[in-house]
Amino acid sequence: MIVNPTVETTSLSTSQLRRIYSMRQVRWSDGTAIAVFVLPSQHPVHQRFSKDVLRLFPYQLDRIWNKLTFSGLGLRPILVNSEQELLKKIASVPGAIGYVENKEGVDNVVVIKVND
Repeated sequence: MIVNPTVETTSLSTSQLRRIYSMRQVRWSDGTAIAVFVLPSQHPVHQRFSKDVLRLFPYQLDRIWNKLTFSGLGLRPILVNSEQELLKKIASVPGAIGYVENKEGVDNVVVIKVND
C-alpha cells in the first residue's frame, strides 16, 4: 500500500482497507478526504490486491462501487491505467491511497504496512 506523504497513517488493518476500498471510510483520522485510486478490474495487480489483501474478488468490489454510484450514495474510486500513472497520482493528490506490486524505486510516496 502506498499513500501521499500528507497522510499521517503508517499502517492499516485489513478491515480498515476494506472500509476504504468499499468507500465507507472517506476521511483519514485527521479529517483529510481519502482519494482512492485503483487499476482496472482485469489488471493482474488489481486482482492480486483484491484477493490477497482485501480478501474480496474483484467482481465483489465492482458490485459495491456500482451500487454506490447508481444509488447516488457515493462515488467509485479513481481509475488509472498503469502502475506508473497510479504512482504519479498518489504522489500529487493529498490524502491519496493506492497499491503497487513492487515497492522498489518508489519515490514521492509513502509505503504503509498492512496488518491482519
